[in-house]
Amino acid sequence: MLGRVLPVLGRSGMAVDMRPTEWPGHATEIGAQAVRDGVERVLCWGGDGTVNEVARALAGTETALGILPGGTVNVFAREVGIPRRMEAAAKTFVEGEVRRIPVGVASDRPFLLMAGVGLDAEVVRRLKAGFKRALGVTAFWLDGFRGLARYPMPSLRIRSEGREVEGTGLIAGKIRRYGPRYFIAKEARLEEPLLHVVVFRGRNRRDYLRYLAGVALGSHLRFKDVLSFKASALTVEADASVPYQVDGEFGGYTPVDLGVRDQALSVVLPPR
Repeated sequence: MLGRVLPVLGRSGMAVDMRPTEWPGHATEIGAQAVRDGVERVLCWGGDGTVNEVARALAGTETALGILPGGTVNVFAREVGIPRRMEAAAKTFVEGEVRRIPVGVASDRPFLLMAGVGLDAEVVRRLKAGFKRALGVTAFWLDGFRGLARYPMPSLRIRSEGREVEGTGLIAGKIRRYGPRYFIAKEARLEEPLLHVVVFRGRNRRDYLRYLAGVALGSHLRFKDVLSFKASALTVEADASVPYQVDGEFGGYTPVDLGVRDQALSVVLPPR
């Protein structure tokens, strides 16, 4: 991989300092050090979890984030049109446009993709790293069906800007995609300082099988028991401890406050 990327960076005149990650959270430490060193651009090779770690360090600074798609899927790269071919992605980093974008926050933890509360977060919480590495996206589906069989469907209370609703699952999207092919928060816009919130209100496994089919067909937002709205801030509470996930990584348990920080992160994107 480096043999394809380094020549592209070298021809641009960029000075390159490579820093491999060695433990969970290390990418955040490397990004923070880059900010202290006055680095203009940080190029991250990895999946959405690694990109999220770097974004945590760069949010609120002038250092720009670039992405070489790696990991299981790299949903963010697909959403913004960064090529999957390494040479082309490196060229985007060199020639791309630096833009300030809003980022989502879940209890002050930034996210670029989405936060989820309920079943999908339970799947993320239980998913073993080795299983995920071996099977990729398939691991989420397999664990999802296994999780659906035993998930108790606790109620969630969602409060947002004078509105209060109940449900059993929630996705708050900063981008449209959920995984490589599916669009749950279909009205989310990258540069809009709002979350597209989708609340699933069904209380049994049959409802959730219907939701899965609806997402696959792109029709879930037409269901009467699926609520969709945009918001800049919301609070999710539950009587039980319900897990939440942030960019596909386990984040913690309810209650959780979700919001948006406008113009928080500089990202190197393909030219408009």
